[in-house]
Amino acid sequence: MRTVASSELRYRRLFESAQSGILILDFLSGKIVDANPFLLDLLGFSASELCGKELWELGSTIDKEFALQAFETLQKKNYIRYENLPLRKKCGQLIDVEFISNVYDVGVEKMIQCDIRDISSQKKLALYQSLAISNMDDLVNALVAMSEARDPYTAGHQQRVSELSLAIAKELHYSDANLEGLRMSTMLHDIGKFAIPAEILTKPTPLSEEEMGLLRSHVVEGYKILRLIHFHWPVAQTVLQHHERLDGSGYPNGLKGDSISDEARIIGVADTVEALTSSRPYRPAVGLDIALMNIQEESDRLFDPKIVAVCLRLFREKKFKFSPSKLKVSYTVENVRKSL
Repeated sequence: MRTVASSELRYRRLFESAQSGILILDFLSGKIVDANPFLLDLLGFSASELCGKELWELGSTIDKEFALQAFETLQKKNYIRYENLPLRKKCGQLIDVEFISNVYDVGVEKMIQCDIRDISSQKKLALYQSLAISNMDDLVNALVAMSEARDPYTAGHQQRVSELSLAIAKELHYSDANLEGLRMSTMLHDIGKFAIPAEILTKPTPLSEEEMGLLRSHVVEGYKILRLIHFHWPVAQTVLQHHERLDGSGYPNGLKGDSISDEARIIGVADTVEALTSSRPYRPAVGLDIALMNIQEESDRLFDPKIVAVCLRLFREKKFKFSPSKLKVSYTVENVRKSL
């Protein structure tokens, strides 16, 4: 059976070796009774400088009134937490900490334990990541502009495919992080067309087999470009796979079923619907009803049925609409299939 002495010794060892700051305060006065070595090192004070004082007396808390109100709240509620509290070290440097205080009964007395964790590096990392994403957005926008400048007929195509893909993914409960990866993939899914001769991209008559082969190479060309960029998501692979189909009839590698990523399956559906509802040099737009009929008929053969069902629901029940684009005209199912 563990004795009181052994429990106190065990706590003391944990207190001394903890890799986060611990302050022990007097419940009545709020003055510091003890501080562990980690906190002393973090703030730059000695134990004798801290003990018997409050943090605001040392200038460690920025606002004396705030500190006094926080202590009053702690006495009433026995708990306070600040996720981002600025503290000042002895040298004057400001750091951001997570500050959690609890009141405990120790025999007939009460004591306050404050757990203090330095989050300055996390905030710097979050800022760096935010700047990195912003810079990545600038790069993506530049690549999109470069691609669309060579193919005016698909100007806005990638943006509209992105709109529909993200709407589908939200219905499938994608996380914010995965939505961001999907957004970048959709905005760049046709970037490889930059390597396709302009006369093929803008040809007003049906393409020959050789020309169609060149056009289909855009997924590989896109992969070659994007694999050189360090994304946080598998953007290059998603772009490479977005024309693969469940039955293996897609390109460039004839992947089947689960070999195709979920993101590529979403883009495959969104890309097909948007392409068929927009005019191209070699054919007019087919209209939304025929486009939706096409993916519905090919559900479970070419397209993921779960994604198709969500897409149909978005248009038919939730009244999803693309951003404004060129005028669409009617077309026939037979000509739709020939143009795919």
